[in-house]
Amino acid sequence: MKIIFSDDQDEVKVPKEAVALLKKGLQAVAKLHKLSAETEVSVSLVSDEVIHVLNKDYRGIDRPTDVLSFALDEAEEPQEFGGPNAHLLGDIIISAETAVRQGEEYGHGLNRELVYLGVHSLLHLLGYDHMNKADKAVMRQEEEKALQLIHLSQADLDRSAGKADPDHFAVAVVDAVQEKKTEKPAKMKTEKKTKNGKGKAEKQTKKPAEIEKRKEISTDKPKTEIEKKKVQNKNSKEGGNVMGRKKEKETDKAIQKLYKKALKTRENAYVPFSKFKVGAALLTKSGDIFTGCNVENSSFGLTVCAERVAMFNAAAAGVRPGEITMLLVAADTEDVTSPCGACRQVMAEFEIPVIVMANVRGDMRTVTLDELLPFSFKAADFA
Repeated sequence: MKIIFSDDQDEVKVPKEAVALLKKGLQAVAKLHKLSAETEVSVSLVSDEVIHVLNKDYRGIDRPTDVLSFALDEAEEPQEFGGPNAHLLGDIIISAETAVRQGEEYGHGLNRELVYLGVHSLLHLLGYDHMNKADKAVMRQEEEKALQLIHLSQADLDRSAGKADPDHFAVAVVDAVQEKKTEKPAKMKTEKKTKNGKGKAEKQTKKPAEIEKRKEISTDKPKTEIEKKKVQNKNSKEGGNVMGRKKEKETDKAIQKLYKKALKTRENAYVPFSKFKVGAALLTKSGDIFTGCNVENSSFGLTVCAERVAMFNAAAAGVRPGEITMLLVAADTEDVTSPCGACRQVMAEFEIPVIVMANVRGDMRTVTLDELLPFSFKAADFA
């Protein structure tokens, strides 16, 4: 399983060993549930302030929490990204500040609190929950199996000093709970049954189809992960809209991060002739960011643009076509900065789907590769 990890907060210095343990716990869950190597999950460490906003926006709870799970895989079947078993599970967002406090409260420290929150949250993305005793027991067993794989157990993560579970539910599950709470029980109807062999009329209690359907949703245990996703979909009316808003916010956040990196790298541009500084930054599927600035040469034809420097830096680190999700370029231009033809062709080679053109004043325009370079020359054209 691919883990896209990012530490997007400055309040807590999270040690490398804590991040390593967190990833080991997530991979243990992936191993137990036989998740494909192409399955992806995003894990972000944020501040109390950020998770407070998310908790209020998506759950209506006006306070920070420890962890939130945003399930992206809410289609009838897992979404495929490059293979029959490949799909994006969703986002795990953990408050580093709350994890520190809870680690101290429970007496096992930050490292073990982080791995517990991660394991617990990933299980939510796989369809588990703890809304009743039976489901809670099943989820506890799955947590224990994963923790034992990395030589930990629930005994190492004593939570008896406080609340028994992380203070959250996956978004899809929360919506389901709210929906069930607002539903009014349907009245029971009776109807006469045909006379039996003895000629006596009998009465039979019959449940409306709506109640039968609700019973199927709330009590039948899904046999497969896909069926679990279907149950979540039936219980949640707002899941798709919620995740749409979530992905928009995540995309905006990624663009702003690339923009800051590009502007910072732009200051290193080597431009003794034109004095025209350009900066670029790109984001990979694994969450890595590579930057570049333009480098001029007295033999003008050897000058290299910022966009190509960023792409070549990524290539030198092992990034290959199809692994870059977005590239941003910025310079001091009146309008947004448009890549030259050579850079567009290299973008086509690396199959970059989204290009953000910006300037130092913050103007931006997002385009697709096809919009930027229609009818591009590709490797397939050699055939």
